[in-house]
Amino acid sequence: MIKLLPVFLILLLSTFTSSAQYSFTSSYNNSNLPSGILEAVAWTNTHMVHLDNPQESCSGLPKAYGIMGLFDDGKNYFNENGKLVGNLSGISIAAQKSNPQAQINAYATSFSILLELEGNQSMESIRNVLNSLSEIPDSGIVNLLARDMQVYSILSFMNSPEKANDYNFDVHQYDLRSLFGSENYDVLSSPKISITDTQILSENNVAYHVLQTKSSEYGPAIWNPAPTCNYSSRNGTAISHITIHTIQGSYAGAISWSQNCASNVSFHYVIRSSDGQVTQMVQEADKAWHVGSENSYTIGYEHEGYVDDPSWYTEAMYQSSANLSKDICNSGYGILPYRTFFGDATVGTNLLGACTMIKGHQHYPNQTHVDPGINWDWEHYYRLINDVYAVTTLSAANGIFTDSGGPIGNYSNDERNFWRFESPNSTQISLDFNTFNLELDYDYLFIYDGDTISAPLIGKYTGTNSPGIITSTSGSLLVEFRSDCGSTALGWEAVYTISSTPSDSILPTTSIVTNNLWETGDFPVSFSDADNTNLAEQFYYSSEKNPAENDFHSTSKFVYESFEDDDDEWFPVTGVFSIQSNQYQFSDSTEQNSNTYTSFSQDSTEIYVYEWNLTFLSNENNQRAGLHFFCDDPNLTNRGNSYFVYLRESDNAIQIFSVDNNIFNEEVNVPFNINVNQNYNCKVVYNPMNGRIEIYIDNLLITYWEDSTPLKSGQFISLRTGGCSASFDNIHTYRSRGNTVTISTTSDMTLESENAQTTGLISSLVLDSANNWSMVEQKNILLDFTPPALVELNDGTGNDIDTFSTAILNGNWKMEDIHSDLLSYEIAVGTLPIMDDLYPWSNVTLDTVFSSGILNTLNVDQIYYLSVRGRNNAGLVSQFTSNGQRYVPNASIQEIALAKVEIYPNPSEGIIHFRNTPSQVSIFVYDALGRQCYTSNELKNSRIDLTQLTTGVYSIVIEVNGTFIVKKWVKK
Repeated sequence: MIKLLPVFLILLLSTFTSSAQYSFTSSYNNSNLPSGILEAVAWTNTHMVHLDNPQESCSGLPKAYGIMGLFDDGKNYFNENGKLVGNLSGISIAAQKSNPQAQINAYATSFSILLELEGNQSMESIRNVLNSLSEIPDSGIVNLLARDMQVYSILSFMNSPEKANDYNFDVHQYDLRSLFGSENYDVLSSPKISITDTQILSENNVAYHVLQTKSSEYGPAIWNPAPTCNYSSRNGTAISHITIHTIQGSYAGAISWSQNCASNVSFHYVIRSSDGQVTQMVQEADKAWHVGSENSYTIGYEHEGYVDDPSWYTEAMYQSSANLSKDICNSGYGILPYRTFFGDATVGTNLLGACTMIKGHQHYPNQTHVDPGINWDWEHYYRLINDVYAVTTLSAANGIFTDSGGPIGNYSNDERNFWRFESPNSTQISLDFNTFNLELDYDYLFIYDGDTISAPLIGKYTGTNSPGIITSTSGSLLVEFRSDCGSTALGWEAVYTISSTPSDSILPTTSIVTNNLWETGDFPVSFSDADNTNLAEQFYYSSEKNPAENDFHSTSKFVYESFEDDDDEWFPVTGVFSIQSNQYQFSDSTEQNSNTYTSFSQDSTEIYVYEWNLTFLSNENNQRAGLHFFCDDPNLTNRGNSYFVYLRESDNAIQIFSVDNNIFNEEVNVPFNINVNQNYNCKVVYNPMNGRIEIYIDNLLITYWEDSTPLKSGQFISLRTGGCSASFDNIHTYRSRGNTVTISTTSDMTLESENAQTTGLISSLVLDSANNWSMVEQKNILLDFTPPALVELNDGTGNDIDTFSTAILNGNWKMEDIHSDLLSYEIAVGTLPIMDDLYPWSNVTLDTVFSSGILNTLNVDQIYYLSVRGRNNAGLVSQFTSNGQRYVPNASIQEIALAKVEIYPNPSEGIIHFRNTPSQVSIFVYDALGRQCYTSNELKNSRIDLTQLTTGVYSIVIEVNGTFIVKKWVKK
């Protein structure tokens, strides 16, 4: 018994108001509630809609009330959690029903009390409280799973950054796998389940430990059987229809309610809103109790949500439900996918005849329930179920267009036909209907202003409501016809006209402009493209050439392959191959699916061109060869998800295939004459934005196809042959571009030129609107990222000197640049390193000696430093300074003594020994840039330790009483 409410809960109660406005935020004040919990429960149960006497569920599910979705009448099965919340909070059910804020406050109070009893805010405690406040009873394995599903949905909401942002709470990091256990988590989070004879497996092949029976009919579904008290035999009645329901409640609640023998209700399947997860509860062969007098011949499935709230009907739910319907249509019951209702959604009941085999609860006879109601998108559902269709293309300049029965006959039942009007140069399509007669409100003609059903709908026509004259706004028009299973009619006759631009045989042009002869970093490339009519697409690729190799290659951003080098970036999987005569040859004609692939990153942001040369070398019975693109797993037989284009020599055909989960489908098969030992240049253009694939052979458009659900990414391309010997050559991939691109010298072109030889290449290609290709334009690129390197820099006329006694200052040097070669030198002389106070910086072209007798003033005992700048042909500059030479007019005793000093070993790793040094000596060490890096006023044990210095050339200055000598030393 709870004897005392905390003060903050009393304050919550005092804020109750009868206003219809509500706020979750105010219910958290001074509470111990985890942020977002109230929003998560409200969203999971009602999508934050205050339920005020919703329609009855067609399954008899108890009715929830309020924004939190509580129950005060569980029909002797559900927990009446509304009463529990009322008792804990002191807020009556009547108040909760009349005011959403009152119910939020009541739920917050109840949750806080129960969480305080748990003693902490751990996710385990939160789950315990959610279970205590759940309507789902705790009897039986299925109910326990249903509770887990409910908690999973709530905590997933609280983990979502998007929901946290939308509803202004702190995102959580609940470890749901740990909470539910790995096995259960895999089932709770997986929209698809694999079934074995003994267990149910998640997508990762992890078994759900509380379920032991499989769904024998629909692999993706979880099997939670309803008790035998809630379904019966069909008594021999054939299955012929599918019934679409809306639960008027939650997914977990529906699963639980079907276990209640007092409910007298069941359904074959139930589908979750958030991700489309499917649970099967009754075998299709049995009669579930979901649509009254019509149960015996229907398969029924419930969709989570409420008919008055369209937010429950997610795309994941539509797609999952459509996949289930397609599976049932393919199960041999005779349910035709074309007989899915596609009319307007309605309120109330709306009786449809037996011809319509997939329809809503509201469409059957003897019904009072009106689900799925006004918010269910029947046209979208129809298209998802009937997502594969063939299109007939009409491309003549004009002609007569009739239905399948011709000008005097009727069309047939159960038709779904498509006609596309367009030609390569078409600009406008017109249809002039002379006659038009369809079965009213059952058979329909749809006309789309474009080349797919995703184009704008011009009109939907039935009966004798003729379209009249239809004119497209572009060069394509698509017509779709649907007929039901009942009456037919004469159909239509129309005159069509395809207006086209004059034939264009003039090739477009492209040129490439770069700013510099040499590139030293990332650089822009400009393209100048032109055509006499209109350009359609612009493409480019970049490649690079190692000076040691014969031809160019590309980084992973492109493919450039002429097979003139050892091509270790290609990975053979099946087949026998070799590189012969600079071509990649497959020689095993018994292999039916050879495979060699390379990496190439592809995504949905660009249009791609795949180009290769192909020659058939053998004379077998079933010869075919081509290329896969947008592959995600090149080691699978059909490369996972991909497309591939085949030249089929034996059948004289060009084919386009799509591959879904390693299962391929032929999409296009068009005639094309192919000869053995003839080289064919193949180009494939793929636009992942609209799914359009175009095939060009020797620069002529042969065919095309559009995927309504195009692949958006792939990491590989793969060569493929079957039953033949064949060679591939000159494989190039292009990406779409604008008028400029930026080339990266860290990813696109990374190799420096040597001896001014080209290491970079840009290629450009354009296509005009008449399907004419330009010639390939290429631009060689010289690359140099490294300034000149110093070989030596000496004071004096030969080897480096330390002093000079005449009035002439001399120096000599040597630099090298293996990339762009040296262009010029500049020199300066100063009294400090790099200064030019004695002799200003001056260009000496390529001279490598300096001798000046024009220095006006030389100060005795002054050190003079010679600095040299080297500039290469790429414009890169390096600068070095000598170790200096001291002006001493006459040799001194100290100079004579210092001349005998020796250092050893040289080179060394850092320990230097001195021989013949005076007793008082100072040591200074300078690097090649004249920077002092060591000094000492005494020499201990005739040695110094310079191991801390980096590898290079150093100057060691040995000084006695102002007289010095400089020794060069090399650090290994």
